[in-house]
Amino acid sequence: MTRKSKFALASEKLGSLSFGERLLLAFSDHPDDVDKTSRYAAPTRQWSVETALAQLEEAFPGFAEKAKGKRVLDYGCGDGFQSVALAKAGAQQVLGVEIEANRRAHGEALASKEGVRNVAFAERVSGKFDIVISLNAMEHFISPEENLREMRQALAPGGRIYVSFGPLWMAPYGHHMHFFTRAPWINLLFSEKTVFHIRRLYRDDGAASWSPGMNRMTVAMFERLIAGCGLRAVHRRDRTAANLPLVGKVPLVREFFVNLIDAELAPTDEGTAETAPTNCYKTSKNRNN
Repeated sequence: MTRKSKFALASEKLGSLSFGERLLLAFSDHPDDVDKTSRYAAPTRQWSVETALAQLEEAFPGFAEKAKGKRVLDYGCGDGFQSVALAKAGAQQVLGVEIEANRRAHGEALASKEGVRNVAFAERVSGKFDIVISLNAMEHFISPEENLREMRQALAPGGRIYVSFGPLWMAPYGHHMHFFTRAPWINLLFSEKTVFHIRRLYRDDGAASWSPGMNRMTVAMFERLIAGCGLRAVHRRDRTAANLPLVGKVPLVREFFVNLIDAELAPTDEGTAETAPTNCYKTSKNRNN
């Protein structure tokens, strides 16, 4: 049986569409081809303990070796795969902090299954740490300055914060709607109302805004944030869309092409000037996907 066109389905569910809505739908996938369940709704199947450190190693080569024998805070640890993997890889102690109880419970069950005892999970930060990590969360923090200050306060003397996140708000897919459209910059080209009206064909969660799931983090905002929190970049890499080597160096243009930021941060009172970036993610789980 021939399936209905996406425009027919939209007409049935959404009623009459504006020109902008029809245009966005034209650049979107067929609703029958999209899983309507957000991958944040339940513990992910994307990761395992064996693969959980891959993104950290890509962002900060040799990270697992650096973490050996160290006290590690996994800030926004999600389902706990990364925390358990770090504990198994030789960290002295790992604390996974996560606001969602079901995800903490998943981490605890995972640690028990793996026979790992040097990892714990909590809703809030307590103690001091040699290493603080935040992966794929900075653009989702409801109060990013508050969160980054909390990370800084958790540092032991000589400690470091490792942050890797993206895509940034003005990057091609900063809209985080790639699960139903491959069109870039739709958050800049279409109104929020238009995007979320079409999104209703692909998600049934009733979301009508990027807030609070997205804080619209830009490169300039991140730089102001780390400076305002008394931090400096010991190392930073701005990864650009399509690996374009020069666009990341042009102040305004970089906002549209810097896709990911990897940054090793230290308190400014430790001394040296910030390293220039080189080119080549309390948090909301409503991540608009």
